[in-house]
Amino acid sequence: MWRNADTIERWVFGMLPSLVTSLGNDYWTTVLDSNEPWMVDFFAPWCGHCVQFSPALDGKVKLAKVDCDQWPGVCQGAQIQAYPTVRFYKGQQNGRRQDVWGIQIQTQDKDRIIQVVLSQLEQLHDEL
Repeated sequence: MWRNADTIERWVFGMLPSLVTSLGNDYWTTVLDSNEPWMVDFFAPWCGHCVQFSPALDGKVKLAKVDCDQWPGVCQGAQIQAYPTVRFYKGQQNGRRQDVWGIQIQTQDKDRIIQVVLSQLEQLHDEL
């Protein structure tokens, strides 16, 4: 059986306890009403896109995923139009619920996504 590094990495991370929260209808309160920053991956299992952000962002941002096949109403409400869609949510500002759009991350490159999130976190820290 043929294997490559990505396959082995997915298998290893699949065997470890996940740092990524699976969300459904609780997306609205868990993410949008949170004071903490979140990165959410809206996906469909048939899409084939699987990126592991957990090791690089552990302790810096909460991570979540929403299976749009299982939770179509959540993804429609979040106005997801393509898979995967990765969004960053800064956390509530002045007690106001976050915008459903968040900050859309316009790349599928794992290293670039991590760079964008870390940059957003730095800006957020500077604002405080």
